Amino acid sequence: MMQINKIALLVLIFSILGGCIQSNGDQKAREQNETHAAISQPKKPPPAKRPINWLLFEAENGNMPMDFLADMDDPTGNTYIDLDDIIGKLHASEGETYPEYELYLAGFSDDGRRIALCRESTELNYLVIKIFDLSTTKKLYEFKVPSRDYAVMSPDLRKCVYTDDAAGFYYMSRGQKTEALGRLNDGHYLDLPVFSPDGNQFALVDRKHNVLIYDLSKKKQIQQIKLGIEGIQIEQWLYNDQLLLSSYHIDKSYMFNIQTGEKKQLMKATESPVLTLDNHRVAFLNSKGETQQRNIQIGLPIKYSNVLHRIGYNVSPTQWVQTTADLMKYRKSIPAQKIIASSALPDQAGNSYAARNIMDGDASTAWCEGVKGDGIGEWVKVDFGSMQELKGFELINGLAKSSDTFQANNRVKRMKLEFSNGQTMMVDNDFLNNEFPDGAVHTSFVKITIEAVEKGSKYHDTCMSEIRFF
Repeated sequence: MMQINKIALLVLIFSILGGCIQSNGDQKAREQNETHAAISQPKKPPPAKRPINWLLFEAENGNMPMDFLADMDDPTGNTYIDLDDIIGKLHASEGETYPEYELYLAGFSDDGRRIALCRESTELNYLVIKIFDLSTTKKLYEFKVPSRDYAVMSPDLRKCVYTDDAAGFYYMSRGQKTEALGRLNDGHYLDLPVFSPDGNQFALVDRKHNVLIYDLSKKKQIQQIKLGIEGIQIEQWLYNDQLLLSSYHIDKSYMFNIQTGEKKQLMKATESPVLTLDNHRVAFLNSKGETQQRNIQIGLPIKYSNVLHRIGYNVSPTQWVQTTADLMKYRKSIPAQKIIASSALPDQAGNSYAARNIMDGDASTAWCEGVKGDGIGEWVKVDFGSMQELKGFELINGLAKSSDTFQANNRVKRMKLEFSNGQTMMVDNDFLNNEFPDGAVHTSFVKITIEAVEKGSKYHDTCMSEIRFF
């Protein structure tokens, strides 16, 4: 009996040991498999953020000029940012007491991550150029330029060249000490300089239509190019030593290679050509004053519809801003919880004219009042659902689906605004942007009543396409 118990005990011990060995082996195998999996299946890096192809425009409708950025990959033209929104936020972040209206745009850096703003004031006998980081809104550095004639920034916004009345050129780097560059010609007027992409050289045109190349490191002129084209001006200095030239005498644009002297016509009968730095896209105005863009590599047009041009603004492209920086954060918009109207035009041919269209983010849709006549006294009410601070509003007037519909239908000329705090104001709608003259208004709703209209050429319906409160 005792012998049997010893044998059973030995069997039990060996079973336990075998299980432990198997368990350890399984654990090692799992660890090896997990290690192998970790090696063979590395984590994928996050996808690179795609730069947005913003285009900077100057716009003017006879009342007030404005600058704005438009996303040129949005064919509807609805994605745009008023530069005043960006300037206002940067001015506030600086925390200084000078008024915001003293600031205006000098340009964006080549990577679109920084912006240069000029400050001009009657209290200052010099020009101040402030460089801000667009991701953080912080000011990085500034230039104090003695001359108010003009100052030109390098593509990275780290260098500045300016001139005096005697055509003597001066140079500053990162806002430090000024260096004199001397006179580049016989003292006659010179066009604005254009920096090379690396910021080490700049080019300009003299009165004999020659292109002069100046080297900042050598502090002297290194090249003079005779082109023999009257009315020539330099639009851009691109990569690979390419100059974009245009002639306002013969309405032609050229690509010119500085090193080889090769000159190639880019297009004919266009205005304001602007190329991306990689030479892939060009934007320009056609003979009708409409903005068009083209893929240079394959020669095909890229569809784009400019909202401001549709509502009667003359617009000109001035600079491509290809950047991954989030610029839409500067476009403040207070959303509505509910929108109602006194009347609305019935749906026609699949088109809606309901009150909700006035804040749907699409300028091709509109609220149109639905009573007989011009709609005087008709209203639309935007309810925010809670108290908000409003500094003003932006209105895309009329039926802005196309230039023809804008002209055919009535637009609002004068409106009455009523707020939940009992305040009332009359607004003559002469501008796209309307800031409240007496400061911010605290309200939970805005009721907009039509008081006067600008007559359409064909219909009596009064329309408003889009409103944004900020």
